[in-house]
Amino acid sequence: MANRTRNNGMYLMLSDDELEILNKKYELSGCKTLRRFIMKCILEKDIFVLDMKVFKEMSANIGRITGSINQIAKRVNSTSIIYKDDINDLKKLLEKQGKDIYFLRKKLYELGNLGTNYTEKI
Repeated sequence: MANRTRNNGMYLMLSDDELEILNKKYELSGCKTLRRFIMKCILEKDIFVLDMKVFKEMSANIGRITGSINQIAKRVNSTSIIYKDDINDLKKLLEKQGKDIYFLRKKLYELGNLGTNYTEKI
């Protein structure tokens, strides 16, 4: 055992449910040993850290768009008049949302290394 390349051991406690999930994934993996499966999970997977600011902004924009649509609908239902400024404000919010989605999709393509730079233009 003096010639071992891996000298560090680990001990991991799992609940019954976690162990069941681990065993199911191990069986589906086709790996010959549980050790190989765990090593594959740890060493061969990329770890992504997501900046959630984009999602928060998109969620806020969706809330603004929804609020604007509701205000326009109430005004139209009560007065039968729709204002061009309301429509233009809504268009601006939708354009911002579209740009955010385009940015997010572009970043996801880059992270995924999909070998393609194709993203449709907005």
